[in-house]
Amino acid sequence: MATPEEAANELWEAVFGGLTRLRDQWPARDWSYDRRFRCVASSIPLSDEAAARAAMAGVLDTAWSAATLAGAPAGVRALAETCGGLRAAQQLIWGGQSDGPGPFGLWWPWGDGTTVTLRIGLHDLDQPKVRYPRLRDVFGIRQAPGPG
Repeated sequence: MATPEEAANELWEAVFGGLTRLRDQWPARDWSYDRRFRCVASSIPLSDEAAARAAMAGVLDTAWSAATLAGAPAGVRALAETCGGLRAAQQLIWGGQSDGPGPFGLWWPWGDGTTVTLRIGLHDLDQPKVRYPRLRDVFGIRQAPGPG
């Protein structure tokens, strides 16, 4: 039987496997790191929305909008608040169980009506100093050099 640490590592391996599939199917190749939200981010034309949603399937499955957020589980609402809330066209897209670890997405259309940014982060972290660098690695984002 797996120890709690082994079980957590297996769960996170599945999360990162799903994120790798999302990355491989995403309509753009450029990803950056948004330190403010501790998320990877990619901007695409809204005309690529169908391909983007297909890439998210199975990884980021439950979308919450400003209109539906009040009915979301407490952890989802808390994360939305941490990110500054949701405006009319924005979505918080949840992956995993509402009370367990997994990825989340912030689907934020731009004001120009032609572009959208997806930010992907991690919720319910057990080991931030391990999981965040792994998230950046999955999306090919170099780590900042450490002090030294």
